[in-house]
Amino acid sequence: MKFNPFRPNGIVTPGLFSGRYDELRSIEQSLVQTRSGNPKHFIIEGERGIGKSSLIYYVQLVGSGALEAMDGTKFKFLVLSIELNDGITCQEIIKKIGLELKRQLHQRRDLTTLAKEAWDFISNWSVLSVEYKKDTAAADPTEIMEDLARAMSNIIKTSAQKLDVTRQLDGILILIDEADKPNESARLGEFVKLFTERLTKLGCEQVCLGLSGLPILIPRLRASHESAPRVFGTLSLQTMGHDDCKAVIDRGLRIGNEQNDNPITISEDAKTLIARLSDGYPHFIQQFAYSAFDEDTDNEISIEDAERGAFKNNGALDQLGKRYFDDMYYMKVWSDDYRKVLHAMTEHLDGWVSRADIMKGARIRESQINNALNALKARNIIIANPQNKGQYRLPTKSFAVWIRGIEAKRLAAPRDAEQTP
Repeated sequence: MKFNPFRPNGIVTPGLFSGRYDELRSIEQSLVQTRSGNPKHFIIEGERGIGKSSLIYYVQLVGSGALEAMDGTKFKFLVLSIELNDGITCQEIIKKIGLELKRQLHQRRDLTTLAKEAWDFISNWSVLSVEYKKDTAAADPTEIMEDLARAMSNIIKTSAQKLDVTRQLDGILILIDEADKPNESARLGEFVKLFTERLTKLGCEQVCLGLSGLPILIPRLRASHESAPRVFGTLSLQTMGHDDCKAVIDRGLRIGNEQNDNPITISEDAKTLIARLSDGYPHFIQQFAYSAFDEDTDNEISIEDAERGAFKNNGALDQLGKRYFDDMYYMKVWSDDYRKVLHAMTEHLDGWVSRADIMKGARIRESQINNALNALKARNIIIANPQNKGQYRLPTKSFAVWIRGIEAKRLAAPRDAEQTP
């Protein structure tokens, strides 16, 4: 048995993190601005599997000083990292931030001693013990937001006045992952708008907000408060280049070889296949690399290992399907003709495709095309262009990349049959 270093089921560790240089540079500049009293808040947006949570975790480590920034800077932010969920209320969002602030202060004994007023307030803050769903009248979001802002202002000012330079805080960094999950009733947009304005009025300019979520995040913020999106700079995560994909694989093998008795190598064509199948999606890279690693028996991952890991029953493609796509591709689609339409559309990834091009690529009768498009649209598996009638697209590029993998698996099947004795 050997240790598999790849992580298909969770956030990647810093050792596996690769790429995102432009995004990291922009976020690190936000921290520099905030440290200097000119906060620059940011949003990280992108589709599922694109690496948002891994990036936000990396930023958490950089902000706290656990990792150096790209230029060697070591920041000293008090980092509050929370994750939102469906059905959460505005009061509960503030409560989550308050609880994380209390937890982080508890780890900084110097701050709990010197900022005693803030520590006593947070410890006794009634918001931390009120169940809002049962007693909504007891919690006015504006009032508890004001309390939170004052506590943070007190902590930062105490740090500047009473701690020596080596221990002073650069500020407070609030990271909110899965920020797209609450609906408009959570009033997240209203909160961030009023909270940042209140901090400014208190003279507290060293708090930075970083949100992460799907592309629906910005419209949801706007629905809560029209001006909320203007608080942030937006970083839209795109897929990684093939060289960065290969760098992730190499880093993973280096981590594995530090723990395994025998070093594991990988052929260049196996790396190329993994990079091609994953097409720049970090989560896909981890899954394809993990499955290829598991197939290896001679300490050299070959293209055959990569193919078996990707295409076998319960291999990488099946695992990705179960997590993301089976409902759209199998459960809601009963006809092979409908699937042919989906495969034809992958030629354009998540771009708009005309009905004529779909019919040409799917090679099915016109009546079948009409039935397929109507059914797929009704089941929210494809999207119709509201501006141009007769154009359609897949909902995400990752869905298109996965379907391409299914097609590659189908084409590889005859080769496997020929090689079977």
